[in-house]
Amino acid sequence: MRQLSLLAAALSLFASAAFAEQIYPGYTWQDLADGLFVHTRVDPLAGPIDGNSTVIVNDQDVFVVDTHINPAVARAVIDKIRQITDKPVTHVVNTHWHDDHANGNHAYRQAYPEAKIIAHRATLASLEEEWQAMEDQRKAAYERVAGRDILAAAAALEAEDPERATGYRVFAGYRDALEPELPTMELVYPDLLFDDRLVFERGERTIVVSWLGPGNTEGDALVWLPEEKVLITGDVLVAPIPYAFDAPMDDWIGTLGKIAELGAETFVPGHGAVQRDTRYLERVERLLEATLSAVRQARAAGVAYAELGEAVDLGELERLFTDGDPLRAHAWRSYFLTPGLKSAWTSLGYPVPEEE
Repeated sequence: MRQLSLLAAALSLFASAAFAEQIYPGYTWQDLADGLFVHTRVDPLAGPIDGNSTVIVNDQDVFVVDTHINPAVARAVIDKIRQITDKPVTHVVNTHWHDDHANGNHAYRQAYPEAKIIAHRATLASLEEEWQAMEDQRKAAYERVAGRDILAAAAALEAEDPERATGYRVFAGYRDALEPELPTMELVYPDLLFDDRLVFERGERTIVVSWLGPGNTEGDALVWLPEEKVLITGDVLVAPIPYAFDAPMDDWIGTLGKIAELGAETFVPGHGAVQRDTRYLERVERLLEATLSAVRQARAAGVAYAELGEAVDLGELERLFTDGDPLRAHAWRSYFLTPGLKSAWTSLGYPVPEEE
C-alpha cells in the first residue's frame, strides 16, 4: 500500500509539472479548466511588471481577457491559441486602462481584425487621456539610458540600499522588454463599451463582463464565469502585493465585498498566482480596512499628509505581505503603501496639499 501511495504521489507530481508550460521566456501557460487558460509572469514582481492574460475557448469562438504589456508576449499567446483551436478571437476585454493590460491590443487587432475590444466607459476615457503620453515617456526614458547601465547602478547600490537596487532592476526589465516594441506599437482603443454589465451566452458557458465599483481604477471590469465559478478580477485583486493607484480605498473595500458575494471558487487576479479559495481576498480586505483605520488615527493625532509614510505602521500586515523579501518590499512601498496612503487619506475626505 505504501508503494502504491508513493506511486500515486509521483504521478500527481508529474501531472502538476505538466500542468504548466512556457510559451514565452519568464511566463507560464496554465490549463485552469475545460477551455480556460491563463498566461502569467513566473515572477509577478520582476520587470516588466505584467498583467495576467486569460483565454476562454468557447463552442464557436474565443474570448481573451487582458493583452499584456509587451506586444511580443501577446503574439506568443495568439500563436498558442492557434495551436489549440481554429476558432477566431471575437472579443478582447481590457479590465482597466493600465498599459500592462492593453499594450497587446495591437497584436490582437492585427491577428483578428473583426474582434471587438471591450472596456468600461471610464477605462476608455482614461486610455484616451493617459495612454499615448505614457508610452511617449517610456520611449524617451529608454532612449536616454542603456539597460547595462541600469543594471550596473543596481549592482553598485546592492549593499547599501537593496530596495532601491531592486527598483533599478525592475526598470531594466521594462526597458529590455519594451524598447524594441514601442517604435512600431499602435494604440488600439476599446470599441465596445459598457456601464454595468454585458452577458454573452456561448453554448453551456455564460460570460458576464461587469462593473461592481472602483478598485484599482474607476473602471475596473470583472469577468465572471458562473458555471465554472471562476472570476477574472483584473487589478481589483493582485498578488502577492495589492495595487492601490487610482480608486478611493473605501470604494475598493466595497467592491471586494461584492466580489466575495459572487461565490467564486477560483480567482484569476490581475497579476500573480491563481487563487483557489477566498483567503487572499480576505487578507487584502483586512489590509485595506487596517490602512483606512491607521490613517484615520494618524489624522486625529495631528499627523500631516506629508508625514503619513513615517507615521503609519501596518506592522504584522506588512510583514505578512512582504515576508522579508527585497522585491516584495519594493513592491509594497511603490505599489501599495505610497499610493494607498493617499487613497485612504482622500477616501476619508482629508485635503491633499496642492504640491502633491
